[in-house]
Amino acid sequence: MDKTRNLKDVIRHIKDELNNIYPERETNSLIEIILDHVVKLKKTDLLINREQTITHQQFKKIEDITKQLKKQKPIQQILGETEFYNITLKINPHILIPRQETEELVDWIIKDAPPQKINILDVGTGSGCIAIALAKNLPLASVTALDYKQEIIDIVKENAHLNDVKIRIIQSDILNEELPNETYDLIVSNPPYVRPSEREFMKRNVLDFEPYESLFVNERNPLIFYRKIIQLAGKHLLDKGLVYFEINEHLGQEMVRLMKKHNFRNICLKKDLNNKDRMIKAQK
Repeated sequence: MDKTRNLKDVIRHIKDELNNIYPERETNSLIEIILDHVVKLKKTDLLINREQTITHQQFKKIEDITKQLKKQKPIQQILGETEFYNITLKINPHILIPRQETEELVDWIIKDAPPQKINILDVGTGSGCIAIALAKNLPLASVTALDYKQEIIDIVKENAHLNDVKIRIIQSDILNEELPNETYDLIVSNPPYVRPSEREFMKRNVLDFEPYESLFVNERNPLIFYRKIIQLAGKHLLDKGLVYFEINEHLGQEMVRLMKKHNFRNICLKKDLNNKDRMIKAQK
């Protein structure tokens, strides 16, 4: 006969399994995510329902998730989904997991956006997180999402449908192909920007499980995507239009110089919540 387990015992078990691998705060956050996913209990419920028992099947699911976490597989890939700016996104190994700083970039754009119709292009959309969050929160905006792989395009379509938003999706390799002959009021991108020399500072759960090509660029040409997008903006961004980028925290001043070189003005380098240079915007 299977042993009955209450939430208190389950929480203790997960902590025992993960505490030597993750910091305590991260372990607690993972516990909340696991129990929300498996038992459908939010954080506040966990505080008052610790004597609640769970089924053997639920415990087996929790055990399976915990085993994968011990291998440092990202929780988002284990569950196949993540939350981003109050939307839910499907995630798979082909897709870069959206980060907090990307939410900050989206929030910046939404707060800046005028209350009128605007055309937005999201270059290198990945999961579609930026494009979908903007479409969801800016109902007057017409949003186009662009990426280069069919498996990425497929997940963007799924995520747009999941969140009940209509966006246009284009498959194109911007380094080697021209964009359709259209213009935009705003271009945003979170392109690859990590230099190989920065690998040693990155966590195993990123290096072992997330797509290399979505993270890393050539050491000698780390701004390759930004240069190309700025070049495209020269043709496809309307006068006085804006570009927004998420950037490498160590390359903020290089980005400012690049924007100035291409005659952009009103350049604003912005720090994230961790006080790192992670975002920049400029006007054509």
